[in-house]
Amino acid sequence: MARRPQRKAQVVWYGDEFLEIVRKHGDPALFAAGEVVQRAAVRRIPRVTGNLARSAYVSTRSRSTYVKRRYWRREKKPPTGAATVAFSAPHSHLIESGRRRSGVIAPRRKRALTIEGQVRSSSRYRRVRGRAFLGNALEETKTSMVEELAGVLRNALEREMPRRR
Repeated sequence: MARRPQRKAQVVWYGDEFLEIVRKHGDPALFAAGEVVQRAAVRRIPRVTGNLARSAYVSTRSRSTYVKRRYWRREKKPPTGAATVAFSAPHSHLIESGRRRSGVIAPRRKRALTIEGQVRSSSRYRRVRGRAFLGNALEETKTSMVEELAGVLRNALEREMPRRR
């Protein structure tokens, strides 16, 4: 039986450097992926005044495009290693998912403002179907969002990984 020649190879482990670069550049990559989803969602929004489109923001642990406005929703901060794409306009959930019932908001007190026999401090609202924009944008950008995230990480890895000799 013939002996096989032994081959020796030198292995260099770059796993720790790789993980450190991913930790360092993970937030910018997630932010870039969130911006892809945000742009697609803003394109799909039904426009009346444009307030809903202006309320869109992307947020990660290190960066955010949130703009504070009176009476609008507060910013939702994501956990570490995640990104949030949201809308701070107070009516955004109604456009996204709609209202299922119609009804009347009655006055809180019995003595409401009455003019010519009509109660003026109540409000009526109708049923409205949802016009999803964010959910559809997520479905539309599944692949391009991942490609954007991978592209940012690839550029960071090419810049910072040690060169092969």
